[in-house]
Amino acid sequence: QASSRRRHLLSTAMRPAGYMSMLRAVSFSSSSRQRRRLAHSVAPLPFEADSLQRLVSARSFRRQRAYQAKLVDKLNLILHDSEFQHRPLDEVVTSTASDPQLAECFNHASEIWNLELYWSRLTPGGIAPPSELLRWIERDFESYDRLVEQITAHARGIWGSGWTWLILDRRSLRLRVCNTFAGASSHPLALGLKPLLALDMWEHAYWYRYRGDREAYVRAYLDLVNWQAVSSELIATANKVDEHAKLKYVIRIAMDDMQSLQMSTVQHGTVDLNELPSLARLQLMDERRDDLSSTLVGAIREVSSELEALPSVRKTSTAALHSIAQELRGVKSR
Repeated sequence: QASSRRRHLLSTAMRPAGYMSMLRAVSFSSSSRQRRRLAHSVAPLPFEADSLQRLVSARSFRRQRAYQAKLVDKLNLILHDSEFQHRPLDEVVTSTASDPQLAECFNHASEIWNLELYWSRLTPGGIAPPSELLRWIERDFESYDRLVEQITAHARGIWGSGWTWLILDRRSLRLRVCNTFAGASSHPLALGLKPLLALDMWEHAYWYRYRGDREAYVRAYLDLVNWQAVSSELIATANKVDEHAKLKYVIRIAMDDMQSLQMSTVQHGTVDLNELPSLARLQLMDERRDDLSSTLVGAIREVSSELEALPSVRKTSTAALHSIAQELRGVKSR
């Protein structure tokens, strides 16, 4: 029976669409009932091994997925009879980060989680960023090309091996690019950040196709990203943040628009913006309302402090925020 099963796995692996089913069988099959109950496995992908040829050959793809399967099997052994055995993978990562005694568990769990995100963001041919995502990118990076430049620069700057990330900072609702390094016990999940893209900068991910050309590898990966999926997850995450963070986001957008308007109107000499803005005069607030939340005032104060710390921000912008906050306090006191 065992010999028959080995022949079945071998024949499955040889079929063009059979590799992923083989990985699932390897991860879950055993004569041990206990092994069948293990929670983690290699997630199937909706494309074939040879469909990402620009990024990775079919042979390298199979090799990397087999390596991931070994990591999963090892993690399941590590988690057996531990407090993390039945927890979701992201919780295992956040719970074991920065604890030297749990380093082996963290290293395996985080690498598996990273690889799942890495592969899940890819689709043959790629899908271009939708307009809603482009607005976020243009706000935080000026353009998509500048985003690609930042990601490429971070990836080239990794000494040794690691990961390059596109993340959403939930506190500021800003997109950022950052790195994590092999052997370090930090992870975006453990810092409360939302990873949107994860680029594998271990040599096995790019050496066989690109040798030492990390930039070519990164650009090939980004060309195959399903940016619609990135956009959907970004918006879903932003909608779940607390109201204070959302208010700060709206205020920042308003201040960006105000600075653009100031530059435009001053250049054309059509509007004098020396006078501080009034919410009531702009019909953004009814002076008769007495139920305004102090949360908005607090959010304005925080954004004002952040703007004052930036030397490139006009003093008129922070003065405008102070004026709006004072107006809100005046309405609440009446």
